[in-house]
Amino acid sequence: MNTFLCNVSLTLSCLSEKQYSERSIQRYTKIYESLNAYLEKEEVTYSPGIGLKLIGSGKDTPFGTKCKYEIASSIAKLNDVYEGGTIRSIHLSLRPVCMKIELYPQFKQTISDYLEHCQNEYSVAQQENIRRRCVVFLKRIQLRGRKSTEELIYDDILSYHESLSYMKDISRSVEESSVKGFLRYLTETGNASFGWHLYLDVLQSKRLVSLESFSDEERQIIESRRAESLDFSAEDFRAAAMELADMHRNAGYVDEVVASVRRTIWQHFLFLDLHGLGYDPVVANVWINSDAVRSTFHSSSWFAARRTLRLFEDYASDGEVTLTGRYIFKSRDIDLLPEWCKRPLKTFAEQRLKEKLDEDTVKNDIYSCLRLCKYLISRGLNSYEELTGTIVMEFNRQDCHLSSKGKNACNHRIRRFLKFLSREGHVSNPTLYQAVCAAGASSESIIVTLNKDEIKTLREYIQDAQTPMAIRDCAVILLGTEMGIRGCDIVSLKLTDIDWKNRSIRFRQDKTDTDARIPMLTAVGNAIFRYLKDARPRDSKSDCIFVDFDAPYGQLTRHICWRALKRALPERKVYGSGFHVTRKTFATHRLRNNVHPEMIADAMGQRDTASLTSYLSLDMERMSMCPLLLNELGIPMNGGGQA
Repeated sequence: MNTFLCNVSLTLSCLSEKQYSERSIQRYTKIYESLNAYLEKEEVTYSPGIGLKLIGSGKDTPFGTKCKYEIASSIAKLNDVYEGGTIRSIHLSLRPVCMKIELYPQFKQTISDYLEHCQNEYSVAQQENIRRRCVVFLKRIQLRGRKSTEELIYDDILSYHESLSYMKDISRSVEESSVKGFLRYLTETGNASFGWHLYLDVLQSKRLVSLESFSDEERQIIESRRAESLDFSAEDFRAAAMELADMHRNAGYVDEVVASVRRTIWQHFLFLDLHGLGYDPVVANVWINSDAVRSTFHSSSWFAARRTLRLFEDYASDGEVTLTGRYIFKSRDIDLLPEWCKRPLKTFAEQRLKEKLDEDTVKNDIYSCLRLCKYLISRGLNSYEELTGTIVMEFNRQDCHLSSKGKNACNHRIRRFLKFLSREGHVSNPTLYQAVCAAGASSESIIVTLNKDEIKTLREYIQDAQTPMAIRDCAVILLGTEMGIRGCDIVSLKLTDIDWKNRSIRFRQDKTDTDARIPMLTAVGNAIFRYLKDARPRDSKSDCIFVDFDAPYGQLTRHICWRALKRALPERKVYGSGFHVTRKTFATHRLRNNVHPEMIADAMGQRDTASLTSYLSLDMERMSMCPLLLNELGIPMNGGGQA
């Protein structure tokens, strides 16, 4: 007997030993006979590779019209015998073995309790099918030595899942879905771990992320945090993180968002519980950023999952969380610096924050100092102590900016940092900061304002506004063009800042930290009233006038002001001109209309009229009334003539 027929005989004998029915064995026999006829016709010797090739060859196979799933199952069993001498358990059906054993009484009672629990959800026929599937599952774990559902482990779930590999995908899905419902019931009654039905779900959907699928470096980081992570168990993580999901629901987020938060929590919990880990921010960061996990999410859902874990990190750390908070996930340049360079810079930034400075101010400090640090690294320095005045001057010469104003601002921040390095003993020369000189005299630039055509387009946009977004845009734009309020102050306006009776708005300016009380024009008041009445979300609990249209309806950033202007003037493309152009237009138009500068300064919330000087350069009509003669300035005309 040749090798092929010998292995076919062993395969059929194994099926007989596993108590497959005679009808099933006959079907397998016919498939193997068809395969043998094909081998003799083609004059080839069978190998596992040929079998797999025949499965994937489409309709043109030696098996005729036989079911492709039966063919695949037959080839898989035969290949097991070729490779290992017997059929692997993953390719064997449970039913022949399970039919011969008697289910424990407590298991029978558990199934009866479950069916009674869900009797109103399923028909009698459906309940019988569910009973049969649960019986097969419990018999399987009984064969593995389990005497109660509390003794289940993840390997039992995996063994059950693999035992159904002979089924069609749709049949396997139906079979396992009934068992998942049974496991959820056991979890609710306290007789099973929460992770078991999740585990079966990811096995079924082929989204399992195991520790083995991570890179060596990622596994090393996770293992290094294992002992520390156990202080915050996986179950404690799940319980605490579900509070975060409840916060989203209570804040008014749609069901899809809440469900996304829960899925992230469950998937990370399953990973932790499956591998005996607890919650740790470092482990969570490695997990969410790994290629293995990324591949299980769509792009948008992965971003949402990453945000969920960052929110939980804040919640676990502080006990509070801001759902509207914005996070920057990209690597910061400061974190890429060598330790000798990074540590003093971070200390400098921390000291600046303690001075109650705005975060943006400190970020600008760091940005400017990073330019110096990167240059020092490029020069091969290994310590601030190696810094000399010559190196500082060379850096200053090659550090280019778009304007002298920007260059001077950057140099001012670097001088402050060099003084800090001297105070802290990182450099020995206390006068090193003097090597950073000023770039040059300040210059004046022409003020950019909205022209007549743009103002006309704005009026048409305001008149035609119908959608909630457009109605909000109108109120924002009018606050800028008709009252000269900065974008940062517009988004910070509170409902209580408006004095409807006296038609005025009172608020504290973000830039100058001074109070401003400005008369409110009728058009502005009408636009705000319309927004509050027809566009502002009713469910918002914020005291800000302008809030997000999506849950949790929190305060907006000043960028919405620029976007409002962009929607109203989509064709406008002026470099360096954002929403602040509305404030410039407000001041310029009032100067042209003979409004006294002090009144304009008051309306704009300015302390004096000095800041209005630059706007005078646009008043061409009045500038032409006071020209100077060249001969009075001692400037002769070319050609010998005199003015």
